[in-house]
Amino acid sequence: MASASRLLYLLPLALIAAGLMMHLQQSMPSAVSAENVLDELERLREREDLNVLFLLVDTLRADRLSAYGYPRPTSPTIDALARTGIRFAQHTSQSSWTKASMASLWTSTYPVATGILRFDDALPDAARMPAEILKARGLQTAGIWRNGWVAPNFGFAQGFSVYHKPSFGAVKTAHRRNTPTSRIAGSDQDITDSAIEFIRVEGHRPWLLYLHYMDVHQYLSDETSALFGTTYSDIYDNSIHWVDRQIQALLSALDEAGLRDRTIVVLVADHGEAFSEHDTEGHAKDLYGEVIETPFVVHLPFDLEPGAVVESASSNVDVWPTIFDLLGEAAPEERDGRSLVPDVLAALRSEAPRETEPVFAHLDRSWGRVGIEPRWIIAATDPPYRLIFHPDGKQKNELYDLAADPLERENRYEAEPETAARLERSARDYAARSRSSWALEKKTIELDDMLMGQLRAIGYAIE
Repeated sequence: MASASRLLYLLPLALIAAGLMMHLQQSMPSAVSAENVLDELERLREREDLNVLFLLVDTLRADRLSAYGYPRPTSPTIDALARTGIRFAQHTSQSSWTKASMASLWTSTYPVATGILRFDDALPDAARMPAEILKARGLQTAGIWRNGWVAPNFGFAQGFSVYHKPSFGAVKTAHRRNTPTSRIAGSDQDITDSAIEFIRVEGHRPWLLYLHYMDVHQYLSDETSALFGTTYSDIYDNSIHWVDRQIQALLSALDEAGLRDRTIVVLVADHGEAFSEHDTEGHAKDLYGEVIETPFVVHLPFDLEPGAVVESASSNVDVWPTIFDLLGEAAPEERDGRSLVPDVLAALRSEAPRETEPVFAHLDRSWGRVGIEPRWIIAATDPPYRLIFHPDGKQKNELYDLAADPLERENRYEAEPETAARLERSARDYAARSRSSWALEKKTIELDDMLMGQLRAIGYAIE
């Protein structure tokens, strides 16, 4: 009798579990072979139920992800997205400093065109942002952030119905041992919790959800993710694993809500991080590969079998033109970026990467100092070469063959004068470009004490 009672007790649980498993199986992305991708992409453009989950992991360099060849298992969730999605193998950000980089990412224009180069620069209302375009399409738009450089007063809230800095909870068992930056309250779990609540409340209609994860910048992880040691570099890897787990929790919430087959998942970064590869630590100081080579991964509402790896050069100005192309939405005409969908199709067909123009990164090294003349540095990347160009001529230019010298140790500027001259012409042409028409209205803002304190709290010195 006891066994029968126990069976009757367990039967409803088994039925519930079976029903939940069936629901998850129905909501999980289906698999699509390379031969059928073109048809599926065309169907995407016709759909009106698609969501965009836009994951920005602050300070994430590509070569610390397993998907990009790193031997440590820092990023199992991101790796899975790349394995059944699209990974852009030679991707760069437009600056090694958040605000300049994010302005270029959102507007698909280079820093010289946005004019967002210094600490008090702000995007004008005339900038046409992706959230505005998708809101006009009928999507609910929400952004959740913890980095003060993307605060609303710098113009980054445009088009978002909700633009939210989450209230912070206690950081349980988190360690910040030997962190090289200052601390901000809370953790990225606050972003994940807020995002899951948004999905619960708003998941029934199409949405854009932008999450700006910050704990890799802060070198924060919990005990479960403290896998790799205690040096700065080790703790950085621990923090990647921690944020990867936040993404896993978020994707699980999408699965439970039955939304994975309606959602395009995008993962990018604003810049990387240096560990004395070129005698500096951190970022926002130079434009070597460790601070501008960043990941770009797209996972479609279906799994690709096998996933696509795009080898042609790409950069963050290409991110939104690519997303708009996938959605069948027109990108703003005034842009520097291009859709990478043709490159994806070429990769799926095992065709050779198409030739591309050089891509540029840009930093004003006096960005945080009041009353100091601009000190520009420009990186022009045209694989396999990268030129580090100093327009004022006060430092020697540098040329690196990234195929033979991926760590950028041997300056080939004098040894390969023709390549150096070609990329220098490109860099000079870039530096001479005019601002975008909307950027002619670029504004500057006065930073109050509270905002200055928030920016110093994340490790930036403004003088």
